[in-house]
Amino acid sequence: MTKIVIIDSQVAGISGDMLLSSLIDVGANKKKVIDSIYACQNYFKGSKIRNVDFLKTNSYGISCTKFLFDYTDSVNSRLGSTVYRSVAAYCDSLNLSSNSKSFVLNSLKRIILAESKIHGSNFSGVRLHEVSTIDTAADLIGTAVALDDLDLISKKFYTTDVAIGNGLLKFSHGIVPNPGNAILEILRNKQILLVPGKLDGELTTPTGAAMLVNLASEHISHYPPIIPEKIGNGAGQKEGKNVANILRVVIGDSNLKLDYSLESVYELETNVDDATGEIIGNVIDVLYANNAKDVTVLHGLTKKNRPSFVVKVLTDKIYRDSLVQILLNETGSLGCRINEVNRITTSRSFITVPISIGNQRFEVKVKISRDNDGVIKTIKPEYNDIKNISTKLKIPYRKAFDKAYYELMKKYD
Repeated sequence: MTKIVIIDSQVAGISGDMLLSSLIDVGANKKKVIDSIYACQNYFKGSKIRNVDFLKTNSYGISCTKFLFDYTDSVNSRLGSTVYRSVAAYCDSLNLSSNSKSFVLNSLKRIILAESKIHGSNFSGVRLHEVSTIDTAADLIGTAVALDDLDLISKKFYTTDVAIGNGLLKFSHGIVPNPGNAILEILRNKQILLVPGKLDGELTTPTGAAMLVNLASEHISHYPPIIPEKIGNGAGQKEGKNVANILRVVIGDSNLKLDYSLESVYELETNVDDATGEIIGNVIDVLYANNAKDVTVLHGLTKKNRPSFVVKVLTDKIYRDSLVQILLNETGSLGCRINEVNRITTSRSFITVPISIGNQRFEVKVKISRDNDGVIKTIKPEYNDIKNISTKLKIPYRKAFDKAYYELMKKYD
């Protein structure tokens, strides 16, 4: 059995204090976390912590833990590079694991890079406001200490959809739509689906989003096989209406093997009986260009024995609706079938390998899969790189593949 962790933020979103509180609720050493947070003030000039505590409470009838943090700060903004150096210096003084230290610094770096992108500045020159306070450092450091104490930092993390709320936000740069620009930048291209959630206002904060993407390597639309062991509920700072304002963390055992990943994907399927081969070929190209995971075309017979094509598309939830529209527009079909399915993929890595064929040298991108002991199971060179070798050497593709594969096996067999 494998230990896994699920961060469930589909109802009330995620913030730094909610994630930290959920880990305390699970059973992290409260005193150790509080002591680490108090020491943050030694690295933030102008800050003074008056009180740190975790209060056992409830939100809409559900027991949870809330983070209480009272501090003063005479500085209302800091350079991103200054905040980073302060947090890095404190990390060096703590007895944190290397993974937890990387988690803290990578999360903070993601926030700073998002802000620099938004403001058209560089990493060292961007000025932070809300996320420049000791509050952000407390969330990051406290969470890292809690993860180490629970021995979770190296476990497999999953995330559900992330609730971001709705409406408008008012902060240092005026009024903006929710989610704010920083949230969008932090979660850009992370294959994590943003949903409104069940509460009004801002539900997910930049700190919460940054910590989430640096912990969770996989998005799920429903729970994977798991035997729940510990459940922690971290309370948000405002009371929910008709719903608990909590972030739930579930820790448990799963029969998923470490070298496999379970993911939920959508299968789109339609029958086309009035399209030429050229049209279908273009459909395939357009679907792949718009983030389809896989496209399969089968021959079939429809009503009145008309020959047809059956087009099947695999896609993530985030691209499902756009690919449905493309499929209908490009094929002229009046409808398609949609099924949510699970698939298991083996772990793999991609490397670029230099090889020599004849007197010429080529760079070939290679996909390698290994078993649990690290032994290579398969090696597959990239199609476009083999095609390039075929063109340059003026030899058939099959012959180019065989030569490249022979060279690769000499290096890795």
